[in-house]
Amino acid sequence: MVANSRALLPLVLLSFAALVGCAEPEDENLFTWDVKVTGVDNSCTEDAGGSAETFTFGAAFEGSLVALKIVGTETTDTFATGSISGCTVSYESQVVGEPDRAGGPVQWVLSGEAVYRTGGEVCNMAENVAETAADMNIDLDSFDYLNGADPDQVDWVGQETFEVVASENESVAVGCTYTSFVAGTYNP
Repeated sequence: MVANSRALLPLVLLSFAALVGCAEPEDENLFTWDVKVTGVDNSCTEDAGGSAETFTFGAAFEGSLVALKIVGTETTDTFATGSISGCTVSYESQVVGEPDRAGGPVQWVLSGEAVYRTGGEVCNMAENVAETAADMNIDLDSFDYLNGADPDQVDWVGQETFEVVASENESVAVGCTYTSFVAGTYNP
């Protein structure tokens, strides 16, 4: 097994840029959230501890379809697509990989589900934060999911799972998963 899971999540997340290969133009109709992605469960490495990264997620909606992007200083790349129903977004990436990973190539798929809002008081976010945390066996009193924000200040809450679908790396087993709690605030 890989000795440090803290290295796995950043490597996985940095590979999003390779997902579609080309940067897409900035979208004026992009809704954005500042999110914290915190690893909470890891069957891929010996280190059960997680890492935390912050990003700006962007969502471009077209009817009930959504394209999710990591908003950067120069590019906005789609990392997953999905659908919305009410306040819930479900999404999945294409197969992504690291062909030059030390020990051999690894490929994975990201899937996620979140409750979101674009401002206002809809979707009872405090209840959804508590429900998502309970589903993931997280004690919110001891878990810094959003840099000290109250549950009613959260505008995006959900979970993401990276599942390894192919691996030539002896230390990373096919089928292993890395699950993260994702929470954030809307940027109007």
